[in-house]
Amino acid sequence: MKTAIIVIGHSARSRGASNKASKMSEWEYNNEIAKGIHSKLMRTHGIKPILVYRTTGYSALPYQINIHNPDVILSLHCNAFDEHASGCEMLYYHSSKEAKHFASILQSSVVKVMKNKNRGLKPKHSEDRGGHILKSTNAPCVIAEPFFIDNNKELQHAMKPKTKRDLIDAYTEAIKQFVR
Repeated sequence: MKTAIIVIGHSARSRGASNKASKMSEWEYNNEIAKGIHSKLMRTHGIKPILVYRTTGYSALPYQINIHNPDVILSLHCNAFDEHASGCEMLYYHSSKEAKHFASILQSSVVKVMKNKNRGLKPKHSEDRGGHILKSTNAPCVIAEPFFIDNNKELQHAMKPKTKRDLIDAYTEAIKQFVR
């Protein structure tokens, strides 16, 4: 059986980026999405989904993940910049061909759902933001940045129930496609 780890970026205490108007945080948004992915994958033959919450510092996160011996890792985040930037991008470790392939599958699916700018695949190094988890995990790992949470228009679209369902489906199908 294949194991898929779904990491909820940030934590209940350190919620990540947020939207000034709605106060919605990365952690809050992605916690709901992660539970939806987990539920869908539970009904998929041959894939065992595991939710991973960051319970200690960021440096210990790869250990929290690696103890499960996963086949693939999806870390859920949202971008933020200046309340105007927009788009979808996937981050992967620069030297991992498997992670780049997984990122490509994700990007294609998620851009269709989010209907925003395709910012592409972003190779990262260990010293880059997010690079530690991408480099230090034992399976292909991608950090998903489907939209800019500080952009009101993008968040409004992301909050629609249909968009959430479609995003959950896009992530789930990408995981299934990659592990098979």
